[in-house]
Amino acid sequence: MTDHIRLTNVSHGHGDKLLLDDVSLTLTSGERIALVGENGSGKSTLLRLLSGQVAPDVGTVTASGTIGYLAQTLNHPPSDTVRQVIDAALAGIRWLEAEMRTLEAGLGSAGAAELARYGDLQTRFALHGGYDADARVGSAMQHLGLGDVTRNRPLSSLSGGEQERLALACLLADSAAILMLDEPTNHLDDDAVTWLERRLTSHRGAVLAVSHDRDFLRTFATDIVELDGDRRKLQRYGNGYEGYLLAKQAERRRWEQQYQQWLDAQEIERSKAAAVEQHMGYARVHDGDKMGYDFKQGTVQKAVTSQKRNALERLRRLEENPVDRPPQPLALSARFGGRSLRGDVITVSGLRVDARLAVPSLTVAAGERLLITGPNGAGKTTLLNAIAGNGQIDAGSVRQRGRLGYLPQELDPPVNPSQRLLPAFADGLRGDIDELADRLLNLGLFKSADFLVPVGGLSAGQHRRVALARLLVGQYDVLLFDEPTNHLSPVLSGELEEALAGSAGTLIIASHDRALRRWFADLGGSELRLDAGQVVRLRAA
Repeated sequence: MTDHIRLTNVSHGHGDKLLLDDVSLTLTSGERIALVGENGSGKSTLLRLLSGQVAPDVGTVTASGTIGYLAQTLNHPPSDTVRQVIDAALAGIRWLEAEMRTLEAGLGSAGAAELARYGDLQTRFALHGGYDADARVGSAMQHLGLGDVTRNRPLSSLSGGEQERLALACLLADSAAILMLDEPTNHLDDDAVTWLERRLTSHRGAVLAVSHDRDFLRTFATDIVELDGDRRKLQRYGNGYEGYLLAKQAERRRWEQQYQQWLDAQEIERSKAAAVEQHMGYARVHDGDKMGYDFKQGTVQKAVTSQKRNALERLRRLEENPVDRPPQPLALSARFGGRSLRGDVITVSGLRVDARLAVPSLTVAAGERLLITGPNGAGKTTLLNAIAGNGQIDAGSVRQRGRLGYLPQELDPPVNPSQRLLPAFADGLRGDIDELADRLLNLGLFKSADFLVPVGGLSAGQHRRVALARLLVGQYDVLLFDEPTNHLSPVLSGELEEALAGSAGTLIIASHDRALRRWFADLGGSELRLDAGQVVRLRAA
């Protein structure tokens, strides 16, 4: 039987929020599906449903074949060692091995039944790749940048990214028929992502991966499934990532046409009602027969009144069934970099932060674009924090000129969790609340229904979009971004690049995103590459 997993007429929610409404999906062997959608729409919840981690409120999930599930966080206590995590991931193989060892102790006097059971265990152990399971784990860890991590290290000594890569290595070492992966390229460098792409595209079973990585989507996916958080529906697109982009462009054009047609229809009905009103004021029937005149006048007035009533009724129906205005493409404030600063705006001299970072000198001129690259742990975030004035500095100095905005990779939790989204966005920004609400709505990062949601109930990705929105509408001279495309949909990532490309201010970006780095190279900006906290290359534009 072909390995498959099937979601049938499923509805499911979290708390009082409905995330999925009567959705169906089938995944079969040979298919590689990428699941995309805005953060908070329910992608991780859908993955947990498909992998059997949770049961749906309504509907069914059926599977034929073993399922491997990779969550975004490793579900082990910090005191567990790397070896314990590996053993838990290989629990089935470890059990078979333990049973074999127990039987081996008594093989000298074993009967036919024991010998038959031992032979069966050997066969199952070999079919599951038990003889080279640890070698596969070691190879996966090596390819994922964990070759120096010893088995006796506690998880508490590993970074969050290292823990995620360990979970991925374990999953791929005992590969199930059906793989469910939640953001598998997070915290991977270029070499590790390339290896993962080869590994997944050669997988004989089925794979479903949640991802915002546009290059990964382009290489990996045979189909794209988009989860629409507003309609709580799934839409499947064939022909890979390029087919998805073309389909989204066509959808956008149809939406714009429908919106314009709705506006035009309203204007037509208003004009008809106004014309009828005018006609009622001036319509007269000139006839010498007064009785005939009164009769004809009454008939005309009734007809005109009916026309007006019909026009107003059509207008009412149009207004009761509006077509939402398509969001405008992301755009930076016109005042970004508008102060026309001259000279250097960032000057770094003899900077040292523990043993994590050492930058002898770095200057960034007004209007310059600087990309900071390097593997995980190279010091990119440490440098951005130092430039932004948010991190410790053990030696040297960092000087800034102009107003600086910063989107860090990790945001602090909200000070007031009960505060609504719109006031949280507007806090400290110029303009009245209605003007700011319109500006936020135009960005397309949130719908008006989100404005009343308490910030304590937002997902990490939604918090990040609030911070991004504040940067986009703020009046800054210098913008710092640490992994700006994290938690953005592929379409929004492209819009952000277009917005930044047309800016006049100073941009400093740290990113693993291969598509963004190619875009940045086309802009002709400078590149600073770090490795192990040291500057290994500084390439000017």
